[in-house]
Amino acid sequence: MTLEEEFYANDMEDILDRMNAYAYNHLRRIGVKDLRATTPLDLVGEVILKVIEGDRDWPNAKCSFKVFLFGCLKSHLNNYAKSHRPVFVNELPEIRDGEATGDEAEIVIKAIEMLKTAGSDTDEITVFECWCEGITKPAEIADFFDRDVKDVYNIEKRLERRLAKLKPQISKII
Repeated sequence: MTLEEEFYANDMEDILDRMNAYAYNHLRRIGVKDLRATTPLDLVGEVILKVIEGDRDWPNAKCSFKVFLFGCLKSHLNNYAKSHRPVFVNELPEIRDGEATGDEAEIVIKAIEMLKTAGSDTDEITVFECWCEGITKPAEIADFFDRDVKDVYNIEKRLERRLAKLKPQISKII
């Protein structure tokens, strides 16, 4: 079915109500307290707009339309939450050439050693070093790294999962 046929074939009013409830509960569950003048319904509307505009690829989806919409919504909510919370790596000291003190450099070196011990590859280490240098936007990292932005997003996800496991150990050295 085409996207237009899916919209007409489903009870969109019911789906939108359920998506709104899901967005509200999901944001509460993951700890987003301040929506900054945005409502869960606004976020649902953004998802629907992305589906209509083709930013979310419905024709290649291998699931039902409802499952696809809720999957897109979950992804959008997680990205929204991620963009509105402080990044763990920002707790590490920012090091610039010639400005790093011995303590800051030691902390970053120890954190990198912990990452290597935990199994991080060179891509993850490079992204981590970019974060420590204050380069946090995936597009900037992709330019620096000479990689595709999608690759950088995937590397960041792996690194964030690994850092979450190492956070207690890294916080001891900070």
